[in-house]
Amino acid sequence: MTKEKNMPDNNTHQNNISENNYKGRSALDAFLNLLGLITVGWSAIALGMILFQLINKFFGAVAIDYAGSFSQNLLKFGIASVVILTPVFLAVSAWLHRCYKTGKLNHSSGIHRWLTYLMLLVSALTIIGRLIYQLFRFLDGDWATVVILKTLVILVIAGGIFGYYLYELVRKDFARRSAASLVAMILVIIAALASVIGGFMIIDSPARAHALKFDTQRVDNLSSLSSMIYAYYSDNKKLPSDLSASPFNNFHDPETNQSYEYRAVSNDQYELCATFSLAADNSNQNYYMQVGGDNWYYHGAGRQCFTKSVQITKPVEVVPAIR
Repeated sequence: MTKEKNMPDNNTHQNNISENNYKGRSALDAFLNLLGLITVGWSAIALGMILFQLINKFFGAVAIDYAGSFSQNLLKFGIASVVILTPVFLAVSAWLHRCYKTGKLNHSSGIHRWLTYLMLLVSALTIIGRLIYQLFRFLDGDWATVVILKTLVILVIAGGIFGYYLYELVRKDFARRSAASLVAMILVIIAALASVIGGFMIIDSPARAHALKFDTQRVDNLSSLSSMIYAYYSDNKKLPSDLSASPFNNFHDPETNQSYEYRAVSNDQYELCATFSLAADNSNQNYYMQVGGDNWYYHGAGRQCFTKSVQITKPVEVVPAIR
């Protein structure tokens, strides 16, 4: 009896061997799981960013709020993120599954389960939060197609991630290839390719983007010059004769490095001229028109001149109330 009591249990012995096999590999386990978690999260956000901009482009109207207007920069950042991060996520997932299959890592480890539960929590909160927001918009009378489409995008992406990680959590056998994981990877590749191709169809070419940067700088320079001319007029009660003195001479065309054209039209009116590479986009014109932008925000291509009037606002006289 004593001998049998001292005999090690078979299952305990096997567990000790198994634990020894995984000993010292928790760092690799954490690295792969964290990298997979971060890349899938970032990829999902970038995918949503691309789809949001496609929706804004084809279904949205020009809006003053930035979130509702089409943005080339957000579209480009989304495309760049999806192109880089999607292959990284697929490679990390394949590496992690290979480690589970060969027994190098334990898919039942605390690290894997905690991080999987974390992703499930984030996905669930995203779905719940978006449903609350959608219901609020409907109750507030906003039934716009854009809102509905964006809600569907978030629900599909977050729901897909939730379903994938829930399956990973309950999956027991990594020795055999999983049809569900294969389908999930194919859907990820199709979604990434479709969104990137759709984004490239409406994105500006690098040459156009380069020209737009120059035009944006010209607009900023004209705005700065206008403010300085106004300040000069306020101090001196006259317009500057030219822009050769400091600080006016700090502003030059970003492409040609030439000074901007300036001339005084009258005592309180002046003209500024600049040569633009491209005509301003109609949506940008409408946007700046609503927020009160200056004339150069609506510029055409080529040499453009704009007449501005300097007006000094007189202080309002406060008349005491008669009692």
